[in-house]
Parts: sequence; C-alpha cells; structure tokens
Amino acid sequence: MGPGARVDDGVDVPRYAPDEIIAAVEDLSPAEVARIEAVSRYFAPRCAMQPEDLRQEAYARAFGTRSCRVGTGMVEFLAGIMKSIASDGYRSRKKAREKGGFEVVHVEGYGANGVPDPIFEAPSPEEAALSKRYHSEALAKAMACIDNDDELQLLVEGLFDGMRGKDLEDLLGKDTKGLAAVRKRLSRRLFAAFPNGVPV
Repeated sequence: MGPGARVDDGVDVPRYAPDEIIAAVEDLSPAEVARIEAVSRYFAPRCAMQPEDLRQEAYARAFGTRSCRVGTGMVEFLAGIMKSIASDGYRSRKKAREKGGFEVVHVEGYGANGVPDPIFEAPSPEEAALSKRYHSEALAKAMACIDNDDELQLLVEGLFDGMRGKDLEDLLGKDTKGLAAVRKRLSRRLFAAFPNGVPV
C-alpha cells in the first residue's frame, strides 16, 4: 500500500489513507481474521458488547475516524481500536459505580447453556484498595513501558487477566514458539526500563 500523509504535532507522519485501510482489511488472511475475532471475544465483555458488534464498531472507526501509521499491521491496528473501545466502556462503568449507579455487564443467557445466575460479589473496602494500588498501578507502569507496541500491550492485558498458555496464543495469534518470543521481548523491555525490578 502506498502511504497517505497526516501531520502529528507539526511533524509529517506517513499514514495510510482510508481506501488503503479498506483494501488491507479486505486482504486479511483467514488466520488474521481469526485473530481479530479472538481479540473481539476477549475485549467484548469489558464494554458490554457482543464480539461481532465490537468488531463492526472497530471497522467503522478504522475506515472513518482513526488513522493508521504506515508499517502498522491491520490486526494490531484493529486490536488497538477494540482495546480503546473497551477502555472507554470500562471508564464509563467505573464512573457510574463511583456515582452510585448501576453497571451494565453483558452475560449471555443467564440460566441457559449452563450459565449460572449472577452472584453479587462486591469486594471489601480493603480488597478494593489493594486491587487499586497493586493491580492498577502495576498495569499502568507496565503499559507505559510498551506504549508503542500494540502486541506487547495485548500480551500484558492478557497476563493481568490471568490468561496463560493456549489462551494467550489464541489472543495474540501465535504458536507456542511465537508466544515465547513475544514474552521474551516484553521481559527485555521491562528490564531495560526497570533494571532493579518494576516498582509497585
């Protein structure tokens, strides 16, 4: 694809034009489409959307309001958009909770297909404080180290959600060897930023 031109902070940055993004999406391989579907299934519960609806919203933004740097893979580009949508949904729900409102969470078919009825499991104030301090701060610091790498960001998201092995492979679209290489890249990035260990 030939790059279009956009300007970021007064600096010319090569960007794909919308028609180039559309063409690239149309040329996605079955494996790449499967990876996009896996990413949408991962992020959909965070924004109370069905995976297919999340994908459609990501495509709409990719073809319209979002720009893509030349050299960025379409899978990484779309995964980043879905992550952004999910983050917006999470922040909205968090704000509603802080104001004493209700949180809408998509759960498919309570009482059907073995899905149990919801159980109210509000954390104690102590648990909430610990989670906010250790989980949120650690994730924020890790993400800051990999701000320019969508693949590593997705790996960190999965790790913080307790994903391991095959689940991470499916999320990243990697085999076992490929996942090991990505994790090694993450380790190098974190060690370079925090040679004495990541402060929490």
